Amino acid sequence: MPFVKQYFQRSATAIKDNALKVYNADFMNRQTEHTVAKVSSKQDLSKWVKGSDRDIGGFSDVWLDTTQTGHARFHGYISQMLPEDKRFKRSGYAMVRTRDPQSNILGDGTWDSSLYRYLAIRVKADRRKYFVNLKSSSLVHTDIYQHLLPIRTPGLWETVVVPFNMFTLTSNGVIVASQPTMASTSMETVGFSISDRQEGPFCLEFAWIKAFNTDFTFGETIRLPYTAKPTWKTDFARMDKTN
Repeated sequence: MPFVKQYFQRSATAIKDNALKVYNADFMNRQTEHTVAKVSSKQDLSKWVKGSDRDIGGFSDVWLDTTQTGHARFHGYISQMLPEDKRFKRSGYAMVRTRDPQSNILGDGTWDSSLYRYLAIRVKADRRKYFVNLKSSSLVHTDIYQHLLPIRTPGLWETVVVPFNMFTLTSNGVIVASQPTMASTSMETVGFSISDRQEGPFCLEFAWIKAFNTDFTFGETIRLPYTAKPTWKTDFARMDKTN
């Protein structure tokens, strides 16, 4: 009964992850950090999928593998050559993302981003433009929330931080006119994509993806951190400066 075995294996992993969440919570049960995706091993990368315009007749290539230093590498070649199908007027994209969640004894396998203010990614990228993508539960399969990955030091490792409320809803790569609130309590996948209309190779390495709060945040809520000797004026000034 491989299905039953896999179900209980997923459940054991979920129980372990939830125990870590409790460990990372503060005395107010505020979640301070959540690891969205680990990519340090081939087993971790087996939980990811990749794709490109080659899936619809295009000519771009994409790979996802691990480096000798234990990081993930999203790389390949973007081709703008059009598919033979004349319905397509442009081409040239590639993507990777985590697999769709699978149910376990604790639930449906989704995670709750509403508990956190920011998404953080440890990344090293070239000078091309990449998007970080989030998918939450939706009746429309093509709905993806995107944000341009703000790379500041191409070729060097950096930690990129994007507030969850800055993601924009897109469908098939096009910004949706109405911007409904993300179903943040049931996040399904996270990933990266490239479609910058530039022919040539690309490479993006990443070490981890996390959701987190600062001392001043609890999801969308602004808070004053507890201190043994409260200095609320100082804390509030620091908080006001960061927002």
